[in-house]
Amino acid sequence: MLTRRQLILASTGIGAGFLISEIFKAKKSYAVLPEISKFTEPLPISFASAAPSSLVIAPSSHSFHKDLGAGATWGYNGADYLGPTFEITRGTPLQLTAHNNLGTHPFANSLDLRLHGIQESDKTNPRLSLHLHGSNTEAKSDGYPTDTFTPGQSYVYNFNNNQEAATLWYHDHTLGMTSLNVMAGLAGVYLIRDVDDPVGGNGPLGIPAGPPYEIPLVLQDRLFNPDGSLFYPPAPWTPEFLGNVATVNGKAWPNLNVERTIYRFRIVNGSNARTYNLKLSSNQPIIQIGTDGGMLNTPVELSRLLLAPGERADVLIDFSKNLPGEKIVWQNDATSPFPFGRVNAVLNLSFPLPEIMQFTVKAGAANPKPIPQTLRLHKPLIKPIANKPVRQRFLTLAEIVGPLGPLVLLQNFVYWDEAENYPELRERPKVDTVEQWNIINLQPVAHPVHLHLVFFQILNRQKINVTQYLKSYLTTTGSPRQVRTHHIPLGGPTVPANYPPPDPTPFAVAPPRPPAPNESGWKDTVLVYPGEVTRLIVPFGAQAAENLPFGNSFTGRYVWHCHMLDHEDNEMMLPYEVVP
Repeated sequence: MLTRRQLILASTGIGAGFLISEIFKAKKSYAVLPEISKFTEPLPISFASAAPSSLVIAPSSHSFHKDLGAGATWGYNGADYLGPTFEITRGTPLQLTAHNNLGTHPFANSLDLRLHGIQESDKTNPRLSLHLHGSNTEAKSDGYPTDTFTPGQSYVYNFNNNQEAATLWYHDHTLGMTSLNVMAGLAGVYLIRDVDDPVGGNGPLGIPAGPPYEIPLVLQDRLFNPDGSLFYPPAPWTPEFLGNVATVNGKAWPNLNVERTIYRFRIVNGSNARTYNLKLSSNQPIIQIGTDGGMLNTPVELSRLLLAPGERADVLIDFSKNLPGEKIVWQNDATSPFPFGRVNAVLNLSFPLPEIMQFTVKAGAANPKPIPQTLRLHKPLIKPIANKPVRQRFLTLAEIVGPLGPLVLLQNFVYWDEAENYPELRERPKVDTVEQWNIINLQPVAHPVHLHLVFFQILNRQKINVTQYLKSYLTTTGSPRQVRTHHIPLGGPTVPANYPPPDPTPFAVAPPRPPAPNESGWKDTVLVYPGEVTRLIVPFGAQAAENLPFGNSFTGRYVWHCHMLDHEDNEMMLPYEVVP
């Protein structure tokens, strides 16, 4: 483990040779041994079941492949890794009591005590916070990163589920250690049903619901020690964790035997940092019917499905035309970190993952099913929000870089504790109003930005001249910063910019691009490309506009952040407050 002095020396260039040698040693310290076979493990499936009133979080052990031993993991409600898939009908409230029954953290040596929130006690008495990602819920039940509970304690969450049918997922959201807690296994799928997509199926759309043809898929890339236990690099902090093994539902490169009919897959990108661009080796279409916040208006036929960390996709695949015995591989051609990787190959412990899982077509007669062409029978069609935004906000994504890579990642060049302590340094939208959020990515890496509480519409994306924008940004006089010289957890210069950032429109170098057809639904996570501004129309309450996909108007503190979990843990998350 590198000491603080060694890392600071490296960040100034003095100790660069030392750090490089240590990183190369780390790269050699893990490998999958023995070589594991692909597509020999059956896909584990957690079919949807009724949501419980209690969620027990406990230690366990799990083997990701028959050729790997079992290693220490965490799970929900008796699962040894990840958690059950829950389903509940729209408008049915759920009071969920989460119990922390954990002990020593499986990644105690990876906890970097310099990151905000991390405590020495987390190694043996880890804090937890449960976030239902995609839930329109009250602030105290949202999984705020400091609303934590320790071993022996419980926390009561109230979800009223007053929103459209959609694919949600629950996962840990503890300040400073979300990446490690999710890595240990704390994630699961949560489905909301409604009249178009009821519990048990037999809905008016005629699409699968429940076993055997509706299957949740949690995609994660992982690294392993020779004994089969999960590997995460020891402290200090890793900019982007990327694994060399594809796991789906907790198994390495699994196989699913499918009948010759239509299957519905509820896909969650649960990876730390990896974006997937999925295609089928048979070149048959992937038919997307839903996104983060629920059903699209009509199905979108795709040759490839791009899915960033935190995003979900509800898709249909028709195997009725495939021949018995045919093997179809779900392939991935995305570079990570997306879209270009990092130039610095020392810090970017990058592994391509060209194959994710396999489908094997079973013998039997073909059973084709019709694909509905209208997906919102009992819900209004999704149309652009007509209400004029009451305010535009300009929000930047940036990093402070040392000679060997990023030291810290920031939104608006504001730190978590600054925004926590000074309301003028956080966004404070008024309840039941519509705002336009313009997110400006000044980095070479695409960031999946997630807003808690609400769903939004993507207005457009537009390329800008980053050099000229930064020149203006760093010389613009905005509201005075309360903390002008700030401690950067991993070393480096002081914060360079005032708040708020300037409008990027004068620096545009290309016309705006509309969202892709499969992004035209309700979203809570959006991929913000390098050197671009991504514009969002955001309703902060059920009365902000007509025909919204949720029915609540809550006030209180929530967060917005990058959903690359290693970025989130090192400052790329800020509180925002919905005010009366």
